[in-house]
Amino acid sequence: MKKRTLPGKGNYGVVSAWMQKTRIYTKSQVVAEFAKLGLSEKASLASAVVLLSPRKSSNRGDCRGNMSNPWGHLAYNEKLHRKAGEEQKFMFRWRVKAMAPHRRVVEGKVEAQKSSTKVTAKSPAKSKAQAKATV
Repeated sequence: MKKRTLPGKGNYGVVSAWMQKTRIYTKSQVVAEFAKLGLSEKASLASAVVLLSPRKSSNRGDCRGNMSNPWGHLAYNEKLHRKAGEEQKFMFRWRVKAMAPHRRVVEGKVEAQKSSTKVTAKSPAKSKAQAKATV
């Protein structure tokens, strides 16, 4: 069987390899792996949410997960049955058929436009006396 590898460099690559090797993990374990790499608590939590975002299917949003996730099109996190009082566990799974990778779609090229600076003649300013006389 051909060995599959996940794309991703830096912290995401290191933790993704750990997730693939561990197979079953919790959110707090993923956060702890990022913390071991020197990330702050907030950064570790944010990065863990990105890597835990891909799902097999989704009723809302994209099942490939967050745009920052480098492997959501190849693999996903399956939520395992939660026992009362325990933290949610996830299992790393490969997709049967790889999806197209996430790409940001740019609708069209936006060009800078010159603003027209037309000088229009304004009505002459009236003095208070003229304004009262016309009323």
